[in-house]
Parts: sequence; C-alpha cells; structure tokens
Amino acid sequence: MGKATCCGEDQPPNSPTGETDDFLLVGLQGSGKTLLGNRLKTVYGKTPANFKNGTTETNGCIDHTVPTPKGCPFRSIVIRECGGSMQPLWRQWYHAKGVRAVLMALDTSDAASLAAAGVALYDVLQNSALSSRPVCLVLTKTDLPVTLSRAELDLCLGLEELQRLYPGRLFVTAVSSVRPAEDCPALAALVDWMAAVKAADQGLPWRPAGHQGQR
Repeated sequence: MGKATCCGEDQPPNSPTGETDDFLLVGLQGSGKTLLGNRLKTVYGKTPANFKNGTTETNGCIDHTVPTPKGCPFRSIVIRECGGSMQPLWRQWYHAKGVRAVLMALDTSDAASLAAAGVALYDVLQNSALSSRPVCLVLTKTDLPVTLSRAELDLCLGLEELQRLYPGRLFVTAVSSVRPAEDCPALAALVDWMAAVKAADQGLPWRPAGHQGQR
C-alpha cells in the first residue's frame, strides 16, 4: 500500500493544500483505487516481491509515486488517492494547485453502485474548479467473472454523450489491477496518458511512444 505523506511542512497528511500532487484519484468505497495505484507503480518500475492483490479500505489519503516511461522529461508522477469515505470532502482537493487531472475509479462488477458512481462522475465533470482539467474514468475489476459491459455502462451512464459534451476532457479506459502490467497494456497506456498530461501542463514537447488505452 502507498504511504500517506504530508503536503507541506506545516500541513497535516490529509491537507488538500499541497502543490506536489499531479493527479487526484477518487472513486466510491471498494472501487479498487488503492490496488490501481499500487499496480501503476509497477508499469515502469519493479514489482515488489510482496505485492498483494488485496487491500484495505483507505481512510484518508495515500500518495502513489509512479515511475514514468524512458525518455520522459520527469522521472515520476504523483497520484493522490482520496478514500471513498471522504467523498463529501473530495471537492476540497479539486482546488489544490498541483492537480493536473482527475482519475475516477469505477467498479464494473458492482451494478448496485452504478447510480452513485454516475452522480460522482457528473459532479467531477461539472465542478468549476476542474473546468480545464482532463478526467479519466478508469473501469476497474474487469478481470472478475461477472462485470458490466462497456455497452451497459454507456447506456446507464451516458458515457458517449458525456464525451460529446466534454470534448477532449473525458477519457475512458478499462484495466485489470490484478494482472501483471505486461498482461494489461491499458495500464501502460494510462501511465503514458498521465505523463503526457503533465508534460503538456508544463509546456514540455513530449509525447508517449503510443498506446491505445483511452478513447
């Protein structure tokens, strides 16, 4: 599990006022945020011998430092995960100066939580503090036997319509955080996308070699 870190010398670990976090990771409880963050660290980094697919509920925030691909102008990106139990407080992090984009994890195996997840997604997209920031909807737990299909998600959440309403802002990718990164190319595509977003935000002329994980 990632380690919660302070956002400044005089700020508590869960303070939203830090300026070092590149991406904000949110999602309902049990949506797979922590495992996603841990797995992303292994895409261009080493997989720890004790890597575990099981995690516990995140109460507070966790920082995940994710290595970037070779040739990238910076060595890593930082993802700040906000626990699902903190949903009423997510908006405080939307105003953090360092946030370049938002990742939202959605559990494709939990049909019962789909409506609540949809409301949370709409809130992220419509929040004025994030009006210029990209949003990536990360469909998680796609490796489970019973999951919602992309067609069902499109129908229930209106994803195609949302992408039309927010051109160039809303991206969607489906990943498995259980499988090794080499068995799920979408994981590398997601890291590359984040690195490209950070590079563009810093005015750096860098583009990833090319993965097709988002659309």
